[in-house]
Amino acid sequence: MNMIDIERQFKTLKYFVDGYYNQSVDDHEFDDKIREFRDEEPESLINALRAELAELQKLIDNGDRETFKKVESLLHDNSLRYIELEDGQAFINRVLRVLNNKS
Repeated sequence: MNMIDIERQFKTLKYFVDGYYNQSVDDHEFDDKIREFRDEEPESLINALRAELAELQKLIDNGDRETFKKVESLLHDNSLRYIELEDGQAFINRVLRVLNNKS
């Protein structure tokens, strides 16, 4: 998969990371930022993020380090955050836990 395909497939994830998980966000604030995304963004965007996280999950499940590295590079461009394959599962679990918990 080339970078243009990666950018197209993970555009919502990039938006989320750039706006809600960039280098200015401390780890202890991340759940609040996920809630902010969930509460302020349109449902269509929230569902797009869920779908892209499912695609990211497939990369992890398949051990596709090459494609995951391209996604990591895309996400790092503006956010200056690295989400490595080894941390990907925890990142996905954390985002989905907060997105899906309406309380």
